[in-house]
Amino acid sequence: MAPGLPQKTLPDGTVSKITVVPFYDRTGLIKETIGTLETSLSHEILICIIVIIVLVLNLRASVVIASMLPIAVLSTFIIMRYTGIAANIVALSGIAIAIGVMVDVGVVFVESIIRYMEMPENRGVRKGKAMVNLIYKAVSEVSGTIATAMITTIVSFLPVFAMEEGKMFSPLAYTKTYALASAFVLGLILLPTLSYILFSVRIDSKRIRKVLNYILIAAGVLLSVLYSNIPALGLTAVGLNNLLAHRWKKPGISNYINIGIALVVATYFLAEEWLPMGPQKGIIVNLLFVTGCIAIILALLWLLVIYYERILRWCLNNRWKFMLLPIATILC
Repeated sequence: MAPGLPQKTLPDGTVSKITVVPFYDRTGLIKETIGTLETSLSHEILICIIVIIVLVLNLRASVVIASMLPIAVLSTFIIMRYTGIAANIVALSGIAIAIGVMVDVGVVFVESIIRYMEMPENRGVRKGKAMVNLIYKAVSEVSGTIATAMITTIVSFLPVFAMEEGKMFSPLAYTKTYALASAFVLGLILLPTLSYILFSVRIDSKRIRKVLNYILIAAGVLLSVLYSNIPALGLTAVGLNNLLAHRWKKPGISNYINIGIALVVATYFLAEEWLPMGPQKGIIVNLLFVTGCIAIILALLWLLVIYYERILRWCLNNRWKFMLLPIATILC
């Protein structure tokens, strides 16, 4: 008799000879696959946070932009729940694809706000109605462009529904659309509010600032001891740096040190989660590898930023030479 579920005794006392034998259970495979994608999403969010910190060079702005990612992903899951889209591998892939564009929404909005704040006529504006008007002008200036970019990206996925495999890939198109729409709406509603709260916070009392920095130092030590979490010491480092900020001759050095601490902590978390060289190599080797990868990518990005104007002018002055590249791509 084949091994399987227990045989059932029928009402008349006879024993059923039918045995149900489970022969192929894909539960473990499905859970591992979805878990792999969830891990990839967390890695992608960490990488985005690192890039944001380096590009913006403003911790408050980085917090505003980074906070958009988990909230927008959560909003996407809420919409999926009420539209009947299952959280399978294809649907989650749509969120993974959309994360880069979701970050762009926050970066463009926040950079516009920072640019308005740094204008000479707005240097002293940090609170009240004047700050609200400043944020409104900054967001209004770029919202139309962002809306066009979002709509263009969403429209580009419409052909998926007409494909023969549309039933298979339609969850991807749906989730990407939901994620982009969530990011755009949150960018218009939540991001300006967070920007106002974080950019308007000013602690003028030296005593209160000292107390808060001592709390940061104690919290970092306590968390690292209780949870054996080394990155928690980043809070201690930030608190110590703030207490010693008056020793720096040039203003702003303390802010750059805090940015460096945040960057190190985010890189450590990424190395610990990712372990690209394998757990057997240890955290130090993995951290060095991840740091090297990030350094190379960001160096290339900064080179592009530095030489962007020169490259753009060459392309505009040599249009047909530049057009050879897209023409060759189309032909291939």
